[in-house]
Amino acid sequence: MVRWYVAKARFIADLTFKMTIHLISCVRRCRRSFGPALLIALSFGQLAQSQGQEIGRLYATRPPPGYAFIRIATVSEGNSPRIQVNSADLAINEATGASSYRAVPGNQPLHLAANGSPISKDVVPAPETFLTLVVSKANPAWTVQSIDEGQNSDDGLKAKLRFFNLVPGCAAILKIADGPTIFEQSPFASVRSRAINPVSARLEGSCGEGSASLTLPQLRAGDHYSVFLRKESQRLRLTGGLDETEPHRER
Repeated sequence: MVRWYVAKARFIADLTFKMTIHLISCVRRCRRSFGPALLIALSFGQLAQSQGQEIGRLYATRPPPGYAFIRIATVSEGNSPRIQVNSADLAINEATGASSYRAVPGNQPLHLAANGSPISKDVVPAPETFLTLVVSKANPAWTVQSIDEGQNSDDGLKAKLRFFNLVPGCAAILKIADGPTIFEQSPFASVRSRAINPVSARLEGSCGEGSASLTLPQLRAGDHYSVFLRKESQRLRLTGGLDETEPHRER
């Protein structure tokens, strides 16, 4: 399937190039009579070439079958730790406290490290699954909690909202501010998800008597958005961001 899309992209790019050369030649001969129409056609050709390149880029960077997708969410005071997965750095977004997903071989143990210190737990992701690994510091060692998100699924007409409770000893709640509850009684190191209409809203996460809020941006159909509830410096913090996956490359 991947090869088919790449071949299609190359065919579109080659065909568009030939059409563009032909149009340029025609423009030189017939500029006065057909100038506006030819300019529109030329613009269309450039758009088709761009779309062909986009198809090739998207499908050429996907991993082969048998891979899993993992990301890191950190819980720590101060700056996020430097995370390495199989000796390769995985950048943490300071705003969300989470990384992008990375494709890794399925059924193989991950070697995780935080600030150069190995994390003493082997995680073996199953093929075709998505995992969020919660890295936190329990003095003096780093620990990891694995949250299995299962396999990815899409609803082309709606967005998907995921809620991660990263507060130990808390059954968290996520709701629309001054509105209905979205998720209730979410245990620590768990994920809850549901399809939602792609709208903007003010979210509120709570744990006991504490709460924190976050503005959910205007989502589009097909978007996946993750929300994380943490407790830092004795205060709750609610962060969120669109789910992204790194382009695949052999490591």
